[in-house]
Amino acid sequence: MGSKGGFTLLGLLIILSVLCDSGHSLRCYNCPNAVGACTVTTNCTANEDACLYAKAETRTVYRCYRFQNCKYEDIAREYGGSHLKYECCQKDLCNRSGGTSITGTMALLVAPLLTAFWRLLI
Repeated sequence: MGSKGGFTLLGLLIILSVLCDSGHSLRCYNCPNAVGACTVTTNCTANEDACLYAKAETRTVYRCYRFQNCKYEDIAREYGGSHLKYECCQKDLCNRSGGTSITGTMALLVAPLLTAFWRLLI
């Protein structure tokens, strides 16, 4: 009975995590001229489907961006091409340099998986 209940609970939690994540806009760090670590977040608009981290010679930018414009030429034109480093990504809060983030959906999924595996081993 324990393993059947564990699998049922696991299936239910997977379905809930997918439903909780669907339909929300992308969240990105948003600092137009960051000094130090950027901690401000924003929900992107419908036409912005990526998070951008760009570091030019004198400026560091975190913001929502259009993935189709994530090309060196476009970003260099906007922020300066000298010593430009940039990254575009399409997951919540993925544009933070030098760090990782875990979304609520990921936490919702990982905790029940660990619980289910623990119950199977006992």
